[in-house]
Amino acid sequence: MEMTPEMWIAAGAAGVAVVAAVISAIQAKHANDQVEIAERQLELAEKIHREQNEPYVIVDVQPGAPGSMFLHLIVENIGSTVARNVRISADPPIETSFGEQATVDLQTVLARVYPMIPPGRRLEFLFDGPSRFNGALPMAYTFTVHCEGPFGPVEELEYLVDIATLAESSVGQRPLKRVEQELERIRKELAGLTTAYKKVNAPTIRQEGERQLQSFHERQAQRAAEQPATAQEDDEGAGGSSAAVPG
Repeated sequence: MEMTPEMWIAAGAAGVAVVAAVISAIQAKHANDQVEIAERQLELAEKIHREQNEPYVIVDVQPGAPGSMFLHLIVENIGSTVARNVRISADPPIETSFGEQATVDLQTVLARVYPMIPPGRRLEFLFDGPSRFNGALPMAYTFTVHCEGPFGPVEELEYLVDIATLAESSVGQRPLKRVEQELERIRKELAGLTTAYKKVNAPTIRQEGERQLQSFHERQAQRAAEQPATAQEDDEGAGGSSAAVPG
């Protein structure tokens, strides 16, 4: 059948409508994609903002002091806001070589609920001593922390603490090694300051040295001048005494 002008116009209009529909669908999909991207970016920004303003409570086992052979259980809030209703658990149940009562005390520490741990607050509890590395007690613990922040419950945090890694670190150092290193650092800094001071004040130091040397020479000259007069007085005194003695 031969196409009439009206049929061609209708077919063209239908084609234009199809193309327009395709373009509209593409634009709608692109708009939906943009909305989804914006929503994801908003969610990410909110998550970052929330995490930056949430408490961050860590649990660790560390030497009590540099070079110390005693271990401390550390609970610390390194976040920027207050941690509330802090609860800590340990797997396996925590034990110490200090005895049954000390073990009960440590388990009580972990069993309690801490109403508030402010930012920067660090809690330390005596955990164990040198015998820990030679005994049969567990050397690794998984600590789980639950708490609440300004936005509600904080995501659960887990820490795997391997005590065995401390055996070859600072725990094995002699107790005064860190102190000796610090004193050596201070000595070097003082030596550097002394050298710098001498360079800056060299003229003044030289003048003071010359003044002290001149003063020394003057004192020596004064003593030398006084010695002949004293010797003459002694001679005159001795002569007078001799004359007074009858022959």
